Amino acid sequence: MKRGLFLAGLAFIIYPVAVYVQSTNMDIGLAFFLVVGLFLIAVSHWFELSSRIYKKNRKLLITMAALAVAVVLMFEFFIFKNTVTDPGDLKEKADTILVLGAGTKNGRPGAVLKGRLDKALDYENNHPEVTFIVSGGKGIGKDVSEGEIMKNYLVEKGVSADRITIEDKATSTNENILYASKLMKKGSNLLIVTSDFHLFRAKMIAKELGVQVQGLGAPLHIRHVPQAHIREYFAIVHTLWSFI
Repeated sequence: MKRGLFLAGLAFIIYPVAVYVQSTNMDIGLAFFLVVGLFLIAVSHWFELSSRIYKKNRKLLITMAALAVAVVLMFEFFIFKNTVTDPGDLKEKADTILVLGAGTKNGRPGAVLKGRLDKALDYENNHPEVTFIVSGGKGIGKDVSEGEIMKNYLVEKGVSADRITIEDKATSTNENILYASKLMKKGSNLLIVTSDFHLFRAKMIAKELGVQVQGLGAPLHIRHVPQAHIREYFAIVHTLWSFI
């Protein structure tokens, strides 16, 4: 048991470090895994003390764990329920695609952002008249905004530059949608393209802002799923709290 806890803790630490090296973007999702990993290693180191604490508070700890699992399942239900990844499943034709920013690396879209841009291009392939709004400001330590990097990528893929509007001030999903909505033509049908796990919150924010949208999600590579979903749980709670 002691050895198993130590190995589990080590795995929880190796995962975020490996993802960070690949993406160079640290967030609360990766930080969560680091904290859990360090906690498990600490429990293995002070195993006897940890065992006494567990036995003394067994019912409380089991109840807390059950509640945490229930909350996670609830979040996953709403995330899954709002996921649309096939452009053919959209109910209305879009006039404008809003691509929400994600991480960049060395002046290029990171893996998650590239997935979003490629998903937007999937829609554009059958709707060549659609226009784009690419939304994302400058990250910490970055010289170029996500919006500019996103536009460059779309132009490289054959999209005419005059069909792309850059929004480069936003630093959150709320700002992405709020600022982009001011750049839209009145009466336009807006399609938000983001990652699949992010659609639920993006649509929830759009509704709160009074912006009518559809959503199209880009699937994540399996290595990003744990990190992204953990981060999204915290973000959903923060968003709901901001509505109060």
